[in-house]
Amino acid sequence: MTDNQAVPQSLWPRHVSWLTIIFALLAIISFIAISSPDVRRYAVLPMETGVSGVPTQEKAGSNIYYPNPYPNPNVPVNDTREFLKVYYSAFMRTRDVQGLTRRVETTIRGYGGRIDQESSSPQYGYVNFALPQSKYDAFRTELEGFVDSRFLTVNISSQNLLSQKVSIEEQQKQADAALSDYKAARQKIVNAHASAVQALQSKIDADLKQLATLRAEIQTPQILAQIQAVSDELSSLKNQLANENASYAAQLKNADQNIKYGEDWKKAVETQDQALLDNVATVAGTVSLRWISLWETALLYLPGYWIPFIFAALAFLSFLRDRRRFGTV
Repeated sequence: MTDNQAVPQSLWPRHVSWLTIIFALLAIISFIAISSPDVRRYAVLPMETGVSGVPTQEKAGSNIYYPNPYPNPNVPVNDTREFLKVYYSAFMRTRDVQGLTRRVETTIRGYGGRIDQESSSPQYGYVNFALPQSKYDAFRTELEGFVDSRFLTVNISSQNLLSQKVSIEEQQKQADAALSDYKAARQKIVNAHASAVQALQSKIDADLKQLATLRAEIQTPQILAQIQAVSDELSSLKNQLANENASYAAQLKNADQNIKYGEDWKKAVETQDQALLDNVATVAGTVSLRWISLWETALLYLPGYWIPFIFAALAFLSFLRDRRRFGTV
């Protein structure tokens, strides 16, 4: 073995700069932070808000309305009408919660909407609103342009209220049929009364005429007996007419009450139908807002392990620079 044989050089530089150490530490710290399930989950999932707008817990699918997945068996399959009730939910992450909350409220009112509930704090915001269906698309376009898509989560669900509409239509048919029957029954009572009165009045008129004729004749015992018989019959007919009028008044009152009930029923069903149409024409929505840190913002732009990878790459490049600058051991 010769004395001048080459000695292998170490890969480690004579001096490691603080920049390399800092990059290496940042890579390790960011890797540990991202590896934590709670931190990763907190960064990517929306937060559910309670009635006061304060977050209660995190869970996937917050503020989603889940309609009944089973169709109503009473609705025939060939009825393809749609009465969709839309539920809208948006979750926004922002650095200015209170400012964005005010902007959301102004936008809702600007599109003819109504705010039912709102809360705002430096950390969290919440707006519960109702909006006309006709302005829903334009409203969504403007609202969802407030933040970048990375900072926005939108949940939309809709439910076809056709089964309710069909039920109301059945009630409308029943109400119309009942009202028609009530009116027909009343008319029947009126016609029967008119016929009975006409018959009784004809008999009364005939008796009055006969009575006048008898009284004009010589008052023999036979004539007097006839006069008494006709008078008794006339009195009986007048009692029958009075009873008919009293019975008619009672029946007519009952018939009018039935008609009023039918009209009230029909009006109630029409009101129910209009309420359903108004409900369909209104979008129910919520907008939840949460303050986002710079770290969470970075995770949105660089998801997964990109951040520790970048820091590790920078640390390695700085390490190579240290080797060239200070030499190796």
